[in-house]
Amino acid sequence: MPTQTKRVFLGFSLNQSQTKAVTAIQAQLPKNVRLVPSTNLHMTLAFLGAATPAQLTALIDKVNRLHKPKFSVTLDTISHWAKPKVLCLRGAASDNRLRQLALDSQSLASELGLHCSEHDYNPHITLSRKAKSEVTGIDYSPLTLAPSKLQLFESYPGPNGVEYPILHSWDLV
Repeated sequence: MPTQTKRVFLGFSLNQSQTKAVTAIQAQLPKNVRLVPSTNLHMTLAFLGAATPAQLTALIDKVNRLHKPKFSVTLDTISHWAKPKVLCLRGAASDNRLRQLALDSQSLASELGLHCSEHDYNPHITLSRKAKSEVTGIDYSPLTLAPSKLQLFESYPGPNGVEYPILHSWDLV
């Protein structure tokens, strides 16, 4: 019998006011894009891909021992990424604590044989999928995130689209 894997990623949930600010941006996007539902809005730290139960147990154990500092990041640019066809609100990983957490997450992924990104960490919130081009004329203010928790999310197709339940959560200190 095959091992049941889960598609997982590490990331940060948005609070209610941040979700409201992001959905206000989404409301201005073209109608031909597929908006990310407000319940799925988050900032990804590391996409890890398919993980076996043993890899998940080891991952949780390693993240338990990882230094998880509080940080701040400002997302201030709406970008179109052509290859995945997404529109996102992104910023620079200028806080060394966030950059180190992203590097540490990639190191854990490598140690555990999970997906490792070929790109430098780029903090962002995906706004929509199936976007074919850049957008202009969006009225928004930069969004600053200072999360208090790191979460391990699962990604799976549910009856109403992709769902992102939280499998584990850690306090940032």
